[in-house]
Amino acid sequence: MNRETIKKMAVISVFWGALWGIAEATLGYLAHLVLILPGIAGFIMFPIGFYFMTRAYRETGKTLTLFATAAVAASIKLVDFFLPGLSPIKTINPAVCILMESLVVILLFKMVNFEKGIFRFREAFTVSIGWRLGFVFYSFLLLVFSISGEFFQMGGEHILRFLLLESIINAVIITAYLKAEKSLGWNKKPLFARAGLAISFAALTAAILLKFILASS
Repeated sequence: MNRETIKKMAVISVFWGALWGIAEATLGYLAHLVLILPGIAGFIMFPIGFYFMTRAYRETGKTLTLFATAAVAASIKLVDFFLPGLSPIKTINPAVCILMESLVVILLFKMVNFEKGIFRFREAFTVSIGWRLGFVFYSFLLLVFSISGEFFQMGGEHILRFLLLESIINAVIITAYLKAEKSLGWNKKPLFARAGLAISFAALTAAILLKFILASS
């Protein structure tokens, strides 16, 4: 990759990653407050992250952009380290989830041709359950090394919901979004290719400030 391509990838990753961070801070915060449907965050947050990753990917055509975008969003999650009240594990785990999501999406994008629309319910379910299996393994390692057993303390019902129900609903949402995107022609319209570095870092600054405000409220 030449210098110009790397710069473009960085700018686009910061922009879409910052928007993802804003979505995590606002929609994630509101979703956790919804009492009518407990756990709604698990139903919607991965599809939202998938949207931002694929928008960044379409701007560059490089799978590395998927991880870079996720890394920006995960970094915004780590703002919680500067606030009192949350344990390090509760701060780190959401960031780990975001990075795992991107790694599984990258793996599948390398196996199927996403640009040609070969991404149906089966593929959406695969990425949805794939990163969750990775997180279960990560949580198992935390338990083995006596760092944290919180995930498994929630019980078998919680784990099954996390792995199966949330994965199925994620896959339905992602499949519906991709079909709508294709029918409306959104998948052929780069949304950020002409914007610049200033806009990207303005979005990043806004995301960090918003995270601080919501986390401390």
